[in-house]
Amino acid sequence: MKVFRLLKKAVVLSLIRLGWFIKPGLVTRLYVWFLRSEGAQIEDRPNYLSAKIWFDGTDYSLIRLGKGCTISSNVRILTHDWAIHTVAKELGLKFDKPQGRIKPISIGRHAFIGTGSIIMPGADIGAGCIVGAGAVVRGAIPPLSIVVGNPGQVVGSVAEYVERATRGAGVGPVEQAALKQAALAHAAALAGARAG
Repeated sequence: MKVFRLLKKAVVLSLIRLGWFIKPGLVTRLYVWFLRSEGAQIEDRPNYLSAKIWFDGTDYSLIRLGKGCTISSNVRILTHDWAIHTVAKELGLKFDKPQGRIKPISIGRHAFIGTGSIIMPGADIGAGCIVGAGAVVRGAIPPLSIVVGNPGQVVGSVAEYVERATRGAGVGPVEQAALKQAALAHAAALAGARAG
């Protein structure tokens, strides 16, 4: 059974790498099939999964992807950290079994993960978040937040971003007012979370 799983992984991941040249939508479908077959929790179907994502294979069941999410190229999604096992030796510690931590990751509905980002073990990215290119994300990120940097920091609201980006682009006053209201609600929620 283990040989079959390794062979399946080698074949499917090779097809994913080649599929990008033929049809990017095929890559998303293949990734969804493969990840689900290995135990990942995928709500409906992602919008787009790049052929150049590195999903941690420690335990695929620790990966949860929300409906309509987008994950760009060169993103690393980690569910393990074995640094303790290595650095403890410098402290003179020796463990009977390797020490590390294994934690799930979650990427919410319609979240966008920018190129080159690293999603660390235990990251919980809320629905509708934007993770900027190259960000290193850990911990809980509130829904509709914009996160950038290393370490990843919330720097804004998706509602504000969309409101600014669509100003003058044919978006009606009702939609603009709704976006402004959503931006204010998001800012209040973030302020409350920081205070509490």
